[in-house]
Amino acid sequence: MSGFVLKPATRRRTEPVSALPEHTEPTRHRILSNTVRNCESPQEFVAEIEKLWGEAQEKFLTIGRYLVQAKNRLRHGEFELMVATQLPFGKNVAYQLRIVALAVEQNRLEERELPRSYSNAFRLAQMSEAVLSRARAGNLVRPDVTRREIAEFVSIITAEAERQEPDDARVAREIRRLRQRVATLEDELAEAKAKLAELEERRIIDGNAEEAA
Repeated sequence: MSGFVLKPATRRRTEPVSALPEHTEPTRHRILSNTVRNCESPQEFVAEIEKLWGEAQEKFLTIGRYLVQAKNRLRHGEFELMVATQLPFGKNVAYQLRIVALAVEQNRLEERELPRSYSNAFRLAQMSEAVLSRARAGNLVRPDVTRREIAEFVSIITAEAERQEPDDARVAREIRRLRQRVATLEDELAEAKAKLAELEERRIIDGNAEEAA
């Protein structure tokens, strides 16, 4: 497992890992590329902002492609170790970026239609083919789609699926939900009782101590 020696200073870096393409750019070039230029008109502001949005989308897709490559090429355990200890983001973000890149590679999503937010892109990428087709027909597969639009669409799909469930399946699902709720409430009640008993005991002890004084 050469190349994955863990040093304290390298854990959870705050800058991109050196494998990413933007990290190989000369420092001066990176600084200049982040310089804010003076704009005078709405058109100029829109042009600059759209360019940066496009670059952000390209970056997260490129990172996702590196993660796909790493998953396929690294030996067993190396990929998980790298994600857990050497990247500037956690395993959940790494998973989402990889799923988006896979969706593009498998032609389920086109690069030009990817949402500019990787989290919105992930929500589309994890949809089934049938649901994704409906999302596309509803004009949700586009760069400027919002989280709210996707959430509302998913709510509609979920409600439709629940209505189509047989009665016994709906009842069984509701029973599971209520059992989980009851278990959670019982845990909260037990915790509250223990805390209450602790506070009451402390008050009695403090009261006795004051009387003795």
